[in-house]
Amino acid sequence: MKLIFFAIAAAAGVSGAALAATNSAAVYDAGRCIVQQDRHAANALMTTLPLDDSQADLSQLRGRAAACAAPLAGAPAMQVRGALAQAMFATDFRGFGHDPNPRYSFINLNLPVESSPAGSRSVELYRWADCVVRNDSAGTERLLHSGVASEEESTALTGLQDYMAACMPAGAQLTARRWELRSVLAQSAYHTLYRYWTGQLQTARVGN
Repeated sequence: MKLIFFAIAAAAGVSGAALAATNSAAVYDAGRCIVQQDRHAANALMTTLPLDDSQADLSQLRGRAAACAAPLAGAPAMQVRGALAQAMFATDFRGFGHDPNPRYSFINLNLPVESSPAGSRSVELYRWADCVVRNDSAGTERLLHSGVASEEESTALTGLQDYMAACMPAGAQLTARRWELRSVLAQSAYHTLYRYWTGQLQTARVGN
């Protein structure tokens, strides 16, 4: 049986990084602001943020990037990475099926992919997301164009469920919060196009 569980933590009784994750829209607005105001700072931050849900260290940001980052205080690193990746996806590649934007030099996010060795829970989320994105790029793009934490987002996630299930290893169980799903799929979408345009991508399909 292939199972994926969606869990959204209630705000009550939650603090720190978990509380910041409840305000996803503000986090994604801040990520877009950083990318637009200081792309160099956004790239540098991406290279230092861990892949897990530990609290993001934003101390390296200065000037306009630091001003943009105010809503990110206490946010999980994985969520900040997702916000940056979604903004970079829109600027660098303008979606699947388009040539890269010549104004930007896209970067390697160095994410685990489906063929990477098994690892921690966060590694498994990225490996799974890589499979989902490569098999349903249109569904992934609908998600990234949806409003953060909106009904439209819920509908887009529902539309991805066939491949979400198909990409799970047989007998595996994976628990993911809603904000984690958007984050890993946004990052994997960017990473998929990076690999495609640098000649690294090995395409694969999985059965429903």
